[in-house]
Amino acid sequence: MLGPIISFMSDLTLVVLAAGMGSRYGGVKQMEGLGPSGEVLLDYSVYDAIRAGFGKVVLVIRKEMEPGFRQRITRRFEDRIAVEFAFQSMQPAPVTRDKPLGTGHALLSAAHHINGPMGVINADDFYGPSSFQLLAQSLAGMTGKSGVNIGFELEKTLSPHGGVSRAVCETCKDNFLIRIEEHTHISRTDQGIVGSFEGEARHLAPDAIVSLNLWGFGLDFLPFLREKFEQFLGALTDPQKEEFYLPTAVFQWIGERGATVELIQSGESWLGLTYPEDTSQAAAKLGDLIARGTYPETLW
Repeated sequence: MLGPIISFMSDLTLVVLAAGMGSRYGGVKQMEGLGPSGEVLLDYSVYDAIRAGFGKVVLVIRKEMEPGFRQRITRRFEDRIAVEFAFQSMQPAPVTRDKPLGTGHALLSAAHHINGPMGVINADDFYGPSSFQLLAQSLAGMTGKSGVNIGFELEKTLSPHGGVSRAVCETCKDNFLIRIEEHTHISRTDQGIVGSFEGEARHLAPDAIVSLNLWGFGLDFLPFLREKFEQFLGALTDPQKEEFYLPTAVFQWIGERGATVELIQSGESWLGLTYPEDTSQAAAKLGDLIARGTYPETLW
């Protein structure tokens, strides 16, 4: 269990992307209880973030989700870390669209809550304690036009129950990102791991490093992100389905502004929820981590 209540003095902000619809999961997977006392994956991420030195968490949700999040989740740790909510609205989208505009827009929705270095995570992914330590250490020494991504091996991030979307990363010899490609429908097949990139089938190496939206940025990334989002809105060809992906914007930041984004591979075992059938496996893995002493049985 965490020790004394922290003072909230750290300027590190953790932005949690939690507004997704969970269409493949069939429900609000961000609120799926997996721990011994109904803890969700976000509980463990916030616990790890506090231990790594983050002083504030900003949850990006849809407005109608706020009561449930406050009652179900944030009341458990709001005395340990500053908690704020940002709302990803449908306002910039076409009237008939029924889902948010993507992870890049989600981060923009939190911009007015961010005053310093920021980490970014998905609410429905588990990254492990050392991943947050790596993120915090990188943010502490970050300069202008720079960022960091904590990546994972592709093979360890697949679901046995269906295809997933992953941003496949390519680096130069110094481990700085030079390319990011957002692949969809990735799954194991008789021919190996296969995904789709821009409508074309691609074979992917099992040890390819992928982004699971565990990012770190300084404030200078946000104006560029807003510029790219405005361009995205102006170029929509399929307004009902297209999304403004955060990894794509990072790749543009590197290519257009000369930003340097380091890729650091995490040694942690990732787990997450994409399909309902993933739930029992995720709960079992958390139970194993508790048994090994990585987390206390009573988290808060």
